[in-house]
Amino acid sequence: MFGFGKEEMPAVNCPACQSAMQDMGSHGIRMGGLTGILGAGAALVGGQIADDAEEAFEKKMAVRVFVCPQCHEVSLKYQGGL
Repeated sequence: MFGFGKEEMPAVNCPACQSAMQDMGSHGIRMGGLTGILGAGAALVGGQIADDAEEAFEKKMAVRVFVCPQCHEVSLKYQGGL
């Protein structure tokens, strides 16, 4: 959906220890959808239709994930979505 790939990003240094961070690639983060009783009820009644509806209504954000090999700090860089 977001066209995740391995496009080149400039080097990122850890904000905590200043080491070069390892690029873990692009990932999607689910920000919302049908939740609670409404989502559970729709899943019981609708099955696959409910799953498709939840996919249509949920909000997703694409981020690039960086991890520091020294102190294990995690950094997310926004790439789009929502």
